[in-house]
Amino acid sequence: MTNRLLTAAAVLAAAAALALAPVAAASAHDYVVGSDPAADSTVTSPLDAVTVTFNDRVLDLSGNGSTNLLTVTGPDSATRHFETGCATVADTKISAPVALGTAGKYTVTYQVVSADGHTVSSSYAFSYAPPAGASAATGTDTTPCGASSAPAAQSSSSATPGSSSSAPPGATASTPQLTQAASTGTDLGLVIGIAIAIVVLAVIGVVIIVVTSRRKPAAPTDGDAGEHGGV
Repeated sequence: MTNRLLTAAAVLAAAAALALAPVAAASAHDYVVGSDPAADSTVTSPLDAVTVTFNDRVLDLSGNGSTNLLTVTGPDSATRHFETGCATVADTKISAPVALGTAGKYTVTYQVVSADGHTVSSSYAFSYAPPAGASAATGTDTTPCGASSAPAAQSSSSATPGSSSSAPPGATASTPQLTQAASTGTDLGLVIGIAIAIVVLAVIGVVIIVVTSRRKPAAPTDGDAGEHGGV
């Protein structure tokens, strides 16, 4: 009976591991682990680039960075663009050259293809307080990268604390529209359902093993008793 119980426990543990593996994989979208400037920070010297760092590599499907976007708009409620070139990808980092304007709050908005092939997009803000006499760029009405289309991939938000996953306010048709973070709840729900089914089947198997192991052996028949008595 002990061996059967150990076998049942092993079967249940293996089933649980098998069931949880796809759930972990389904939620493995890249997420932000750092940025320069940091979210909600105040920059007091001119910037020449903005960089967002993720926990896993960023995919560059086009080979030239066009499948990933990084824009810097502001200041405050204004929606002028201050990135001076297209985003570039280096492993887990996405960067764009910038030349900021006057003092105020600027919004960094990004869209990248994460390592699992899903599109991750969100935004965060930082404040700019340049020193006296610092030159101020005028910015542009639209991004210098043109109207790049987002790659055809499922989307998932990956916001930094306090960030918003919406596109910059006042974006126009000529501005690259960041793919909104579509819910992946249907896919994840299916995976979770399959996982639950696996665990339930494993539990049923364990119950069958335990019940079977507790059955007492059949009592000897009269014929068997006679044979033993004869000996």
